[in-house]
Amino acid sequence: MKEEKKICTCDEICEYIENEIKPGDIIRLSLGRCYIPGEVVTNNEGVIQINVNSETIKGLSCIDVEKLKDFLVEVEHECKDGVCTLEAKD
Repeated sequence: MKEEKKICTCDEICEYIENEIKPGDIIRLSLGRCYIPGEVVTNNEGVIQINVNSETIKGLSCIDVEKLKDFLVEVEHECKDGVCTLEAKD
């Protein structure tokens, strides 16, 4: 499994989420002090529905990444090809 790490602007991360994240992929979002791990159920132009699976929160959650881009710290995307970590630089 290949691993890739990139430093990107928040706009580049939003574009990546919109174009590269597919249903069934595992993502881990860091938004400010919130950590949101889960499986992507749907991705509708960057509005993602995630089946959250953490110790404190479980269930479906809908996140509009574009609206929250100012709080993006990091996105870790796990798919069949490997793991890509995008760290926000602004």
